[in-house]
Amino acid sequence: MEKMNDYDQTEAFTGEYEKIKLGGQICEIKEAKIEKSKNGRDMLAIAFDIAEGENKGYYKRRFDNMAQASIDAKWPGVHRILLQDLEGKCNPYFKGFISSVEASNPGYKWVWDEKTLKGKKFGAIYGKEQYRGVDGNLKFANKIRFIRSIDKVKDAEIPEDKLLKEDSTSEAWNSVIDDGNCPF
Repeated sequence: MEKMNDYDQTEAFTGEYEKIKLGGQICEIKEAKIEKSKNGRDMLAIAFDIAEGENKGYYKRRFDNMAQASIDAKWPGVHRILLQDLEGKCNPYFKGFISSVEASNPGYKWVWDEKTLKGKKFGAIYGKEQYRGVDGNLKFANKIRFIRSIDKVKDAEIPEDKLLKEDSTSEAWNSVIDDGNCPF
């Protein structure tokens, strides 16, 4: 094997990731668009990055690292909010997001055009959320748990961990499979 020209300048990946600090973060919207959920419902998708503090530029760094490995890399900092609830009424979480953006950006008023959100800031409260990894083990990720105005996140408390709800039917199914009496 021949040594690669840029081997000495390449930063080694060791499997360790920078983690977002839990609690309040000030974020900036990089792009906003309307998408459809898997169920065909309209939702606002915002691509964002952390704008201040020790994690400033976190999602840009992650994207740059992923883009080195794959030309199909996607921006990792995306938050989606359904526009309406199941009854077709305005989703309170959507209105809360818009209210938080308005309060965080003096002079900004929502005009029903998602493109006007680009460059606007908002506050995000990060907490731990449990998920099941591809290996089947339970793990935690630091994710946005709440969106607030910037002034409300500066001294925000870290929310309690959001635990994965175990599906009781999957436990029952596993016990049937594990009993050794399966006919096939």
